Amino acid sequence: IFYTDQINTLVTNLFTATLEELQQLTVTPTNTESSKVKTMLENADYLHKATIPDIPECLVYADSLRLQQVFDNIFANSYKYAKTDIIVTAQKADNYIVIGIEDYGGGVNAEELPVLKEKFKRGSNAKNTEGAGLGLYISDYFMKEMYGELNIENGEHGLKVTVTLTLSGK
Repeated sequence: IFYTDQINTLVTNLFTATLEELQQLTVTPTNTESSKVKTMLENADYLHKATIPDIPECLVYADSLRLQQVFDNIFANSYKYAKTDIIVTAQKADNYIVIGIEDYGGGVNAEELPVLKEKFKRGSNAKNTEGAGLGLYISDYFMKEMYGELNIENGEHGLKVTVTLTLSGK
């Protein structure tokens, strides 16, 4: 199955590189068709809990493997903690494509939001759920290496993760 191959690749990468060597997890952004971003979102949504919109047509500056891993992590977290449907939005804004991914799980305590992208940090709702608190930390690193951003906030219905991709300079 395609999804398990991606997870195995990420797990292998993680255990090959210590956290101090995170920068050795190579991120090689290239000009990528935005239509591939939709495919990545569909691949990440292996439980089919989201409606994936069309992505505005353009070229984004991204590493396809690492971006897939970012989306996989976001969806896996939503499946694990919220267990609800997921709202995905996509819009072009200035020199960016902004992808919003929000579940209906009610979000997390506001004071926990700033630490969710730190190493080994997890929300208090994660106590009884398996995990190391590394997924968002690594995803944030990948996005920075692609000159993008990963933001986490409480949305209207639940936790909202925004992935901002930089458009390619032609």
